[in-house]
Amino acid sequence: MSHELRTPLNSIIGFSEMIGLETFGPVGDPKYGEYATDINASGRHLLELIDDILDVSRIESDNLPLDEKVVDISNMVESCKRLIGERARRGGLVLDMREPGEFPTLYADERRVKQILLNLLGNAIKFTPAGGTVSLRTGVNEENRFTFTVADTGKGIEAEHLDRVLIPFGQEEGSMTRVHDGVGLGLPLAKSLAELHGGELTLESTPGVGTTVRVTFPPERLIQGANERAAKAGAVTGGA
Repeated sequence: MSHELRTPLNSIIGFSEMIGLETFGPVGDPKYGEYATDINASGRHLLELIDDILDVSRIESDNLPLDEKVVDISNMVESCKRLIGERARRGGLVLDMREPGEFPTLYADERRVKQILLNLLGNAIKFTPAGGTVSLRTGVNEENRFTFTVADTGKGIEAEHLDRVLIPFGQEEGSMTRVHDGVGLGLPLAKSLAELHGGELTLESTPGVGTTVRVTFPPERLIQGANERAAKAGAVTGGA
Protein backbone atom coordinates (compact mmCIF):
# COMPACT_ATOMS: atom_id res chain seq x y z
CA MET A 1 0.00 0.00 0.00
CA SER A 2 2.80 2.38 0.92
CA HIS A 3 4.61 1.72 -2.35
CA GLU A 4 1.47 2.01 -4.50
CA LEU A 5 0.61 5.41 -2.99
CA ARG A 6 4.07 6.91 -2.70
CA THR A 7 5.36 6.10 -6.19
CA PRO A 8 2.77 8.06 -8.21
CA LEU A 9 2.73 10.86 -5.62
CA ASN A 10 6.49 11.29 -5.80
CA SER A 11 6.17 11.58 -9.58
CA ILE A 12 3.47 14.22 -9.24
CA ILE A 13 5.55 16.18 -6.72
CA GLY A 14 8.78 15.89 -8.70
CA PHE A 15 7.39 16.76 -12.13
CA SER A 16 5.23 19.61 -10.84
CA GLU A 17 8.29 21.08 -9.15
CA MET A 18 10.25 20.89 -12.43
CA ILE A 19 7.38 22.61 -14.28
CA GLY A 20 7.13 25.30 -11.62
CA LEU A 21 10.88 25.94 -11.83
CA GLU A 22 10.68 25.90 -15.65
CA THR A 23 13.62 23.51 -15.69
CA PHE A 24 13.38 22.82 -19.44
CA GLY A 25 12.21 26.26 -20.48
CA PRO A 26 9.30 28.67 -20.00
CA VAL A 27 5.81 27.21 -19.68
CA GLY A 28 4.12 30.15 -21.38
CA ASP A 29 1.10 31.53 -19.55
CA PRO A 30 2.05 32.35 -15.91
CA LYS A 31 -1.13 30.60 -14.78
CA TYR A 32 0.44 27.26 -15.69
CA GLY A 33 3.28 28.00 -13.25
CA GLU A 34 0.76 28.83 -10.52
CA TYR A 35 -1.12 25.61 -11.18
CA ALA A 36 2.14 23.62 -11.01
CA THR A 37 2.89 25.20 -7.61
CA ASP A 38 -0.60 24.31 -6.38
CA ILE A 39 -0.25 20.74 -7.63
CA ASN A 40 3.10 20.43 -5.85
CA ALA A 41 1.74 21.79 -2.56
CA SER A 42 -1.32 19.52 -2.75
CA GLY A 43 0.86 16.51 -3.53
CA ARG A 44 3.11 17.19 -0.54
CA HIS A 45 0.11 17.66 1.72
CA LEU A 46 -1.37 14.36 0.55
CA LEU A 47 1.96 12.57 1.03
CA GLU A 48 2.18 13.87 4.63
CA LEU A 49 -1.37 12.67 5.25
CA ILE A 50 -0.60 9.22 3.83
CA ASP A 51 2.54 9.00 6.00
CA ASP A 52 0.48 9.83 9.11
CA ILE A 53 -2.21 7.28 8.25
CA LEU A 54 0.40 4.57 7.65
CA ASP A 55 2.14 5.42 10.94
CA VAL A 56 -1.16 5.17 12.84
CA SER A 57 -1.81 1.81 11.16
CA ARG A 58 1.67 0.52 12.07
CA ILE A 59 1.32 1.62 15.68
CA GLU A 60 -2.11 0.01 16.03
CA SER A 61 -0.73 -3.25 14.65
CA ASP A 62 2.43 -3.07 16.84
CA ASN A 63 4.55 -2.82 13.72
CA LEU A 64 6.45 0.43 14.20
CA PRO A 65 9.94 -0.34 15.56
CA LEU A 66 11.97 2.44 17.16
CA ASP A 67 15.43 3.33 15.85
CA GLU A 68 16.82 4.34 19.23
CA LYS A 69 20.04 6.26 19.73
CA VAL A 70 21.46 9.24 21.60
CA VAL A 71 19.51 12.34 20.55
CA ASP A 72 21.03 15.81 20.51
CA ILE A 73 17.99 17.75 21.73
CA SER A 74 19.55 21.15 21.01
CA ASN A 75 20.15 20.34 17.34
CA MET A 76 16.71 18.78 16.98
CA VAL A 77 14.94 21.82 18.47
CA GLU A 78 16.93 24.14 16.20
CA SER A 79 15.98 22.01 13.18
CA CYS A 80 12.29 22.19 14.15
CA LYS A 81 12.60 25.94 14.53
CA ARG A 82 13.95 26.28 10.99
CA LEU A 83 11.23 24.04 9.56
CA ILE A 84 8.32 25.68 11.38
CA GLY A 85 9.55 29.28 11.58
CA GLU A 86 8.34 30.45 8.18
CA ARG A 87 4.86 29.04 8.78
CA ALA A 88 4.64 30.97 12.04
CA ARG A 89 5.80 34.19 10.35
CA ARG A 90 3.22 33.79 7.58
CA GLY A 91 0.55 33.40 10.24
CA GLY A 92 1.66 36.57 12.02
CA LEU A 93 2.67 34.65 15.16
CA VAL A 94 5.47 34.95 17.68
CA LEU A 95 7.43 31.68 17.87
CA ASP A 96 9.05 31.50 21.31
CA MET A 97 11.55 28.66 21.47
CA ARG A 98 13.98 29.88 24.10
CA GLU A 99 16.63 27.32 24.91
CA PRO A 100 17.72 26.36 28.43
CA GLY A 101 21.33 26.78 29.45
CA GLU A 102 22.01 23.07 29.13
CA PHE A 103 20.01 20.43 27.28
CA PRO A 104 19.74 16.92 28.71
CA THR A 105 20.59 14.02 26.42
CA LEU A 106 17.79 11.68 25.43
CA TYR A 107 17.90 8.07 24.29
CA ALA A 108 15.07 7.73 21.77
CA ASP A 109 14.11 7.50 18.10
CA GLU A 110 15.18 10.95 16.90
CA ARG A 111 12.97 10.93 13.81
CA ARG A 112 9.88 10.05 15.84
CA VAL A 113 10.59 12.56 18.61
CA LYS A 114 11.07 15.24 15.96
CA GLN A 115 7.78 14.12 14.39
CA ILE A 116 6.07 14.61 17.76
CA LEU A 117 7.45 18.13 18.07
CA LEU A 118 6.59 19.17 14.52
CA ASN A 119 3.05 17.81 14.88
CA LEU A 120 2.50 19.72 18.12
CA LEU A 121 4.06 22.96 16.87
CA GLY A 122 2.23 22.74 13.54
CA ASN A 123 -1.08 22.13 15.29
CA ALA A 124 -0.52 25.07 17.63
CA ILE A 125 0.34 27.39 14.73
CA LYS A 126 -2.70 26.22 12.77
CA PHE A 127 -5.18 27.11 15.51
CA THR A 128 -3.60 30.31 16.81
CA PRO A 129 -4.81 33.55 15.21
CA ALA A 130 -2.46 36.31 14.02
CA GLY A 131 -0.84 38.22 16.86
CA GLY A 132 -0.71 35.14 19.09
CA THR A 133 2.23 33.20 20.51
CA VAL A 134 3.39 29.60 20.19
CA SER A 135 6.09 28.49 22.62
CA LEU A 136 8.24 25.43 23.22
CA ARG A 137 9.94 24.62 26.52
CA THR A 138 12.14 21.65 27.36
CA GLY A 139 13.45 20.44 30.67
CA VAL A 140 13.65 17.74 33.32
CA ASN A 141 10.93 17.72 35.98
CA GLU A 142 11.20 16.84 39.67
CA GLU A 143 10.68 13.15 38.84
CA ASN A 144 13.72 13.19 36.55
CA ARG A 145 11.49 12.87 33.49
CA PHE A 146 12.35 14.79 30.34
CA THR A 147 9.50 16.95 29.04
CA PHE A 148 8.55 18.96 25.96
CA THR A 149 5.86 21.58 26.54
CA VAL A 150 4.16 23.29 23.59
CA ALA A 151 1.77 26.11 24.49
CA ASP A 152 -0.27 28.50 22.37
CA THR A 153 -2.61 31.45 22.82
CA GLY A 154 -5.14 30.07 20.37
CA LYS A 155 -8.87 29.56 20.62
CA GLY A 156 -8.56 26.65 23.05
CA ILE A 157 -10.61 23.46 23.20
CA GLU A 158 -13.88 22.93 25.01
CA ALA A 159 -13.60 20.50 27.95
CA GLU A 160 -16.07 18.05 26.40
CA HIS A 161 -13.89 17.78 23.29
CA LEU A 162 -10.51 17.12 24.97
CA ASP A 163 -10.84 13.32 24.75
CA ARG A 164 -12.15 13.51 21.19
CA VAL A 165 -9.13 15.36 19.75
CA LEU A 166 -6.80 12.62 21.05
CA ILE A 167 -8.58 9.92 19.04
CA PRO A 168 -7.44 9.29 15.42
CA PHE A 169 -9.66 11.23 12.99
CA GLY A 170 -11.44 12.87 15.93
CA GLN A 171 -11.76 16.66 15.62
CA GLU A 172 -13.34 19.36 17.71
CA GLU A 173 -16.58 20.53 16.15
CA GLY A 174 -16.75 24.17 15.13
CA SER A 175 -16.18 26.66 12.36
CA MET A 176 -12.49 27.14 13.27
CA THR A 177 -11.80 23.45 12.69
CA ARG A 178 -13.65 23.28 9.39
CA VAL A 179 -11.64 26.09 7.75
CA HIS A 180 -8.31 24.33 8.37
CA ASP A 181 -6.71 21.41 6.57
CA GLY A 182 -6.27 18.16 8.43
CA VAL A 183 -8.19 15.07 9.43
CA GLY A 184 -7.39 14.96 13.14
CA LEU A 185 -4.21 12.87 13.23
CA GLY A 186 -1.62 15.31 14.60
CA LEU A 187 -2.35 15.02 18.32
CA PRO A 188 -3.32 11.30 18.34
CA LEU A 189 -0.15 10.38 16.43
CA ALA A 190 2.03 12.46 18.77
CA LYS A 191 0.36 10.74 21.74
CA SER A 192 0.91 7.26 20.28
CA LEU A 193 4.56 7.98 19.46
CA ALA A 194 5.15 9.28 23.00
CA GLU A 195 3.56 6.13 24.45
CA LEU A 196 5.70 4.00 22.13
CA HIS A 197 8.69 5.49 24.00
CA GLY A 198 7.10 4.62 27.34
CA GLY A 199 6.06 8.24 27.83
CA GLU A 200 2.78 10.11 27.88
CA LEU A 201 1.06 13.13 26.38
CA THR A 202 -1.22 15.35 28.43
CA LEU A 203 -3.46 18.12 27.17
CA GLU A 204 -4.76 21.19 29.00
CA SER A 205 -6.89 23.83 27.33
CA THR A 206 -9.03 26.82 28.21
CA PRO A 207 -11.40 28.23 25.57
CA GLY A 208 -10.39 31.74 24.60
CA VAL A 209 -7.03 31.43 26.40
CA GLY A 210 -5.06 28.68 24.70
CA THR A 211 -3.79 25.12 24.83
CA THR A 212 -0.79 23.46 26.47
CA VAL A 213 0.44 20.03 25.41
CA ARG A 214 3.11 18.29 27.47
CA VAL A 215 5.05 15.21 26.38
CA THR A 216 6.89 13.41 29.18
CA PHE A 217 9.47 10.65 28.74
CA PRO A 218 10.34 8.09 31.46
CA PRO A 219 13.51 8.60 33.55
CA GLU A 220 15.33 5.75 31.80
CA ARG A 221 15.17 7.75 28.55
CA LEU A 222 17.66 10.24 29.98
CA ILE A 223 21.20 9.12 29.29
CA GLN A 224 21.92 9.20 33.02
CA GLY A 225 18.95 6.91 33.62
CA ALA A 226 19.93 4.65 30.71
CA ASN A 227 23.49 4.33 32.07
CA GLU A 228 22.20 3.42 35.53
CA ARG A 229 19.90 0.79 34.04
CA ALA A 230 22.76 -0.69 31.99
CA ALA A 231 25.01 -0.76 35.08
CA LYS A 232 22.35 -2.61 37.09
CA ALA A 233 21.85 -5.10 34.25
CA GLY A 234 25.61 -5.66 34.10
CA ALA A 235 25.77 -6.24 37.85
CA VAL A 236 22.99 -8.82 37.66
CA THR A 237 24.69 -10.59 34.75
CA GLY A 238 28.06 -10.52 36.54
CA GLY A 239 26.51 -11.91 39.70
CA ALA A 240 24.93 -14.75 37.77
